[in-house]
Amino acid sequence: MPGGILALSSDAGVLIAVAGLVVLVVAAAAILLRGRPKRTAPPDIPAAMRPAPSDTDLETPLFQKLQGWGLLLIVFFVIWVPVMWLREPSTNLSQERALKTDAIERGSKAVQLFSEENSGGIGCVRCHGVTLTGGQNLYNGSVVQVPNLTTVCGGASTGHPLIKSVDDIYTTIEEGRNDMPSWSIRFAGALDDQQIQDIVLYLISIQKVPFKDNVCINPAAAAAAASPSAAAPSPSGGSGGGSGSGSGSSSSGSASPSPSGSASP
Repeated sequence: MPGGILALSSDAGVLIAVAGLVVLVVAAAAILLRGRPKRTAPPDIPAAMRPAPSDTDLETPLFQKLQGWGLLLIVFFVIWVPVMWLREPSTNLSQERALKTDAIERGSKAVQLFSEENSGGIGCVRCHGVTLTGGQNLYNGSVVQVPNLTTVCGGASTGHPLIKSVDDIYTTIEEGRNDMPSWSIRFAGALDDQQIQDIVLYLISIQKVPFKDNVCINPAAAAAAASPSAAAPSPSGGSGGGSGSGSGSSSSGSASPSPSGSASP
């Protein structure tokens, strides 16, 4: 070669560069490995004499697990409580409707005559008629008119001036009035509170009274009937006078077949 200069081809240059890089990597690895301490076998100590794990090593994992489960429970209740709270009103309303429906069904059977198939029959229809629209009854030797139970919630507007609210219907059935005997066990009668409530709910369900005049379900009508300006109740006696009998109507409805027979026609 002229001038004694050594020339390298491109392939030889690449080869030398790669070889140099490999040498550098090997040298660096050797230096790092020399700096690492050599592992020595642990002393041969019996298992019973070896030091136990520290409190931190023992308690930390358990503590972390408890924290995790606690967090999951908190998240669960944060979601579950509002959901149940939001559903509670509709659930209560559904249950209340179901209970009311069952009570009305029992009441519809209670007003009928007692029979082998209808063991819960009280017999209101005996005095108030098959359709509970009224009839006649024998009271103190006289024939009196029995009120129409399908209009009893109309109060004075339908000929029942003593009925100013649904409470008056309960009172009449429980304590009796005129030719209608008492039916509550608290007044020497034969019916408990649930049986009386069933009958009242049934009577409310068959009313042929406009809502604006219905003192049983319309608070405004009940308030108007109870106001001092409302017409005074009729003084006429007997179950036929819409007043006592109106209330008693409900009662009589349940009380027709009184054990004493006072309400029997």
